[in-house]
Amino acid sequence: MRGWLQTQAIAEHYTAKLAHGDTPVQNKVKALETDPELAAMFEDIKKNGMEAAMKYYQDEELMLKISQKMGGLPSDLQPVLQKIEDTSLTLHEAAKKGDLAAVQQFLDKKKPLDAQDFKGITPLGYAIGANRIAVVKKLLDSRANPYAVDSSGNSGLHYAAGYGRKELVEFLLKLGVNVSQPNAQGMTPLAAATQNRQEATIQMLKAHGAQ
Repeated sequence: MRGWLQTQAIAEHYTAKLAHGDTPVQNKVKALETDPELAAMFEDIKKNGMEAAMKYYQDEELMLKISQKMGGLPSDLQPVLQKIEDTSLTLHEAAKKGDLAAVQQFLDKKKPLDAQDFKGITPLGYAIGANRIAVVKKLLDSRANPYAVDSSGNSGLHYAAGYGRKELVEFLLKLGVNVSQPNAQGMTPLAAATQNRQEATIQMLKAHGAQ
């Protein structure tokens, strides 16, 4: 999605320059028309118009190649591309970045709290893994499920213990999360902490009766 937005920004930038009669850009485009790699594309656009152009605009790799042939990304486009790069496009991404304002916006839009992304991880899983304490608390206050944060049956406590997130381990234990809940492989939070040599969280879990 981010690559598609950046591709569109590049395409729109050059389209606007051409529409306003930008001579340097027009000259560069004319030079590209003789480029063996791009000749077929220009011929297709001349023959089939905007429909063909839109097809190529959506090709991220091609747009970046054209941009490089045009001399690289223009400086006046950099702020736009950076803004796209910095924008949290999903609740999962906002949670991982610790972007609390974006998290709130997604929550206001009633986005599913416990949806798994293509890696099978929920927003809460990302927030705990990245130690985004404020986001973790926000998601839990909004009723995110701390007992299942990925497709492998890990709880939030597995992540907090395994990553050595002491404050989050303490917070989850205070919420009453099961200290000995096994994941799909039968591994407990204590086992996850032990596997990753997280001595501080090992001691915290043992103090709460983990075995």
